[in-house]
Amino acid sequence: MTVRWEDHYPPLREPDQTLRRMTPDDLPAAVALVQSVGWGQEIADWTRIFNWSVEGCFVIEEADRGIIGTISTTPYGRALGWIGMLVIAPDRQRRGLGGRLMRAALDFLIERETACIMLDASGTGRPLYERLGFRTVCKVERWEGRASTYLGARARPMRAEDTAGVLKLDPVLFGTKRTHILMRLLEEFPDLAWVDYDHGRLAGYMLGRRTRDGIYLGPWMSQRAASAERLLRAALEHIQGQHVTMNIPDYNGRGLVLAADHNLKR
Repeated sequence: MTVRWEDHYPPLREPDQTLRRMTPDDLPAAVALVQSVGWGQEIADWTRIFNWSVEGCFVIEEADRGIIGTISTTPYGRALGWIGMLVIAPDRQRRGLGGRLMRAALDFLIERETACIMLDASGTGRPLYERLGFRTVCKVERWEGRASTYLGARARPMRAEDTAGVLKLDPVLFGTKRTHILMRLLEEFPDLAWVDYDHGRLAGYMLGRRTRDGIYLGPWMSQRAASAERLLRAALEHIQGQHVTMNIPDYNGRGLVLAADHNLKR
């Protein structure tokens, strides 16, 4: 009588995994994956990101389980490409899947002859990005609080006739065109858009979007600090009482001061 060791202790084998482009049918599973790691994106958020780059979003899936990893790219013409939404299922982390997804995203952007590739890095993801050659540009601070009303001059809600001016001003302030980004936000959230004029000339604008947790404000672009404050006041008055979140680069000292002055907390 004999006993085969393999019959009782079969060798461990990684499930078959496939790296491929994302499709619209993958969006519900991508949202479930994001929320499984504690992120707040919902179906509207992932749909928006996917539509900005239908060919540049990727997933890793297992035949018996479905999607276990995602990544997105957002091209700004050839000048800039932004990588985001790198998420791996908690029980599949530290197995090289993040690196596979990053290489797929980088290959896509490099094939487009993208001049500069950037991303937001958490403490967890930074070692991977540094191994791939990324270097720190700045830190981004998250500010949040309750919107409230302030006295003084304010910007006004954006109207259809302001759109052309905003699209013309934005690349001057931002550095490259991102019409597809701005127009998608304006189409989805037309009531969360403000403009400021100085002596009859457009001086700045602010857009917002609704999230699961409240209102996210940005882009927030202006030529002068006074214009930036008028835009912030108009936005906070409009969304008074709601939870508001903003991301501000650490080198934007005036933006950090304005956030603190208007009761937002780091």
